[in-house]
Amino acid sequence: MPYCPSCGKEVAEDDEFCPKCRAPLKEPRLRPVRRRDEKDEKDERDEKDEKGEKHEGDQAGAIVGGLVVVWLGVSFALRNMGYFPWADMGGVFLLGLGVILILRGLWAYSKTGVLDQGFGYVVGGGFVALLGAAVVFQVNDWWPFFIIGLGAVIVLRALMAQSRNPRP
Repeated sequence: MPYCPSCGKEVAEDDEFCPKCRAPLKEPRLRPVRRRDEKDEKDERDEKDEKGEKHEGDQAGAIVGGLVVVWLGVSFALRNMGYFPWADMGGVFLLGLGVILILRGLWAYSKTGVLDQGFGYVVGGGFVALLGAAVVFQVNDWWPFFIIGLGAVIVLRALMAQSRNPRP
């Protein structure tokens, strides 16, 4: 029977740690790691590309977040100047928020040239903007048709993407 090298207590063959002093009984398994200077050029390029994409995404998020805060302030200022009643405040804010999201989607599309990059922002922003417009202009009767249309746009978009990328 083996004994713990640290405290001398008798231990089982399959124990990894001593039950008394918790000292490791087996050598830890180490994974091979390349040193930094052993990286090849491809790894360095990939690393730089990933950092650049992340930085660009952070920049877009900060810009959108800042625009949302600015729009909130503008909405309050317009409300305080009497341009619309308090009951419409939420609708006005949603209308502006939707426009900001649509602009974000168009920006993503313009930078990449790929519609998929901005499609979610445009559809979501359009939905939020129309929701805000419905509150401001008190339009309640067309919601079922709008939701049906939105669902149809999403389904058609998915079918278009599937036809471009057929399964092998």
